[in-house]
Amino acid sequence: MTIPMGRRVRSFIAIPVSDAGIQALNSAVKSLETAIGRHVRWVRPEGIHLTLKFMGDIQSEAAEQVLEALPSVAAEFMPFELAIKGLGAFPNLRRPRVLWAGVNGNLEVLSSLQQAVEDSVERLGLPKEQRHFSPHLTLGRVRRDVDDRQRRNIGEAVLSVATPAVVRWTADTVNLMRTEFDPEGSKHYLVGSASLGSG
Repeated sequence: MTIPMGRRVRSFIAIPVSDAGIQALNSAVKSLETAIGRHVRWVRPEGIHLTLKFMGDIQSEAAEQVLEALPSVAAEFMPFELAIKGLGAFPNLRRPRVLWAGVNGNLEVLSSLQQAVEDSVERLGLPKEQRHFSPHLTLGRVRRDVDDRQRRNIGEAVLSVATPAVVRWTADTVNLMRTEFDPEGSKHYLVGSASLGSG
């Protein structure tokens, strides 16, 4: 997928989730949809990913620079293991806004990789993320018109749904993605990728 030149591109850097992981998450989402479906905008299964750096709308030239910088960052890290662990919500289950699946595994390497990505992007002149990195897989976003009672019900539903099967996978790739919006929601497209440990 090429970068549309001469305009702004909504972009982010992420680690893809394995097919088995996507299937497990999709099963959990279907259970949640039964209870709270219309109150949440769900992420398409193929769009679920582990975000390392969200850059928002940036110039296409800057996205091209990010893509060129990724291989040198990825080369510093060997592939490592990750796993899906549990369900939750930001900021909390009493007033949920974002529903997520947790991430377990080699979190020390994951954090180091995320910091290396952050530093590389900052050197290109893009803003540094001020929030602490909290690895997660976004499953859906609660609609803005949902009242407090409904939000509590959503939180209770998240607690009651069986957590996804423990699926482990090897993180061996870092992807640059771009997002396009259409009437059905957002769609993510692969711009380019870099393999870990390929220096």
